[in-house]
Amino acid sequence: MKNNPDKKIEGFMDFEGMLRQFFGDKSYGDQALRTNPTAMKMKLKKVLIKLERRVQELETTERHKERMLNEIERLRKDLSQSKVDPWTLVIHSFSLISRLLGYDYQKGYINTPIYYQTHNQHYSQIIFEGGDVMQSYYDSKNLITLRREVYLELKKGRHSDFRIAQIMNTTEYEINKLKKS
Repeated sequence: MKNNPDKKIEGFMDFEGMLRQFFGDKSYGDQALRTNPTAMKMKLKKVLIKLERRVQELETTERHKERMLNEIERLRKDLSQSKVDPWTLVIHSFSLISRLLGYDYQKGYINTPIYYQTHNQHYSQIIFEGGDVMQSYYDSKNLITLRREVYLELKKGRHSDFRIAQIMNTTEYEINKLKKS
């Protein structure tokens, strides 16, 4: 059989990939559910529960949060219908996406989403990309060395330990530990 580049494998691992974004390895092997409408609806309802929890945690205006939760509720209603209209589901999904990206009032871009990583998320990403699992440890050791260098530089400027602690946003106790290391 020849490879035909024009022939696409529709849905090749897309459902499982989406589920794994939400549930991790627990959804490994769930691609087969894509052909079972009942099982697929159940999984999508679980995704909506996860989305709802994340939206509840977002720092945004009350109105914006309410609008996003309304969009999730609309999707939940769509999935509870005996016959789901796929285009309605797509439209309501895009509506939620628009809210998540900051669009509102049917006037355009009103809210600004901000993304950042916590310390643990940063080092998890390094590991997922094949990096060293000890990177956090190495960085913390390097950080101590850098703090010590900053301390010594400030000390040359005749600053007291109390003042250096203020500058470095730490305590005198931590400064004393730094001096001894």
